[in-house]
Amino acid sequence: MKGGYDFDKYILVVEDLYKYFGGIRAVDGVSLRVPRRSIIGLIGPNGSGKTTLFNVVAGLYKPDKGRIIFDGVDIAGRKPHEIYKLGLIRTFQNPRLWTSLTVFENVLGAAENRKGENIAGALFQRLWEGQERKLAGEALDWIDFVELSSVDHMLPLNISGGQMKLAELARALMARAKLLLLDEPSAGVNPTLARRIFEGIERLRSEYGLTFLIIEHRLEILFDFVDYVYVMHRGKIVAEGKPEEVAENPVVLDIYLGG
Repeated sequence: MKGGYDFDKYILVVEDLYKYFGGIRAVDGVSLRVPRRSIIGLIGPNGSGKTTLFNVVAGLYKPDKGRIIFDGVDIAGRKPHEIYKLGLIRTFQNPRLWTSLTVFENVLGAAENRKGENIAGALFQRLWEGQERKLAGEALDWIDFVELSSVDHMLPLNISGGQMKLAELARALMARAKLLLLDEPSAGVNPTLARRIFEGIERLRSEYGLTFLIIEHRLEILFDFVDYVYVMHRGKIVAEGKPEEVAENPVVLDIYLGG
């Protein structure tokens, strides 16, 4: 156990993390823990620092101070692709899919260590053909899991926003995610599909042992699925607890209702 944390229990530990933009402390001494196989919520009003925190953890921003331990490895300051390969994958409120590729090609393209990607290997079809067939089957399985089989041949711009979010989720799964940072997975999605997205998240936790840290504004849906909630305001964690505790916390009520 390093630094007082049991890394067999916690897949992510953020400790005293800071990120400045000029004189603004967008992330101001944040500490949180994410147990393995858990679904954790991160809530707070717009501008509270939630997305910046995600960007720092995922390597898009370099922290000014603090520790980020993922799966026992200190990733603070590492490049995004290095963190991605470790299995910590961040999705975005506005999905970032390859618009010139089909849904199927987007998902398949997330596969790592493909034998045909290097020049020498590409020259010999027998070296990579079997792997490509296997990966194609896996991509189709994930597409079926997120219920996009009917649109797997379509370009992202020709499917709905909710379907784009599901395609991004399937792509993360294809990349062997261990922990997914989901940024408002239900934003812009009708309530029925939003709940189906969260039901899929619960299935991924129970069937595949995945872990989730989720930013979400639709608390009426989020609180039905998460194990624990952190509340950010002005760059700080100002409250935390089980959903029912957070819902009744006077500090949280003041932030959302009293300004």
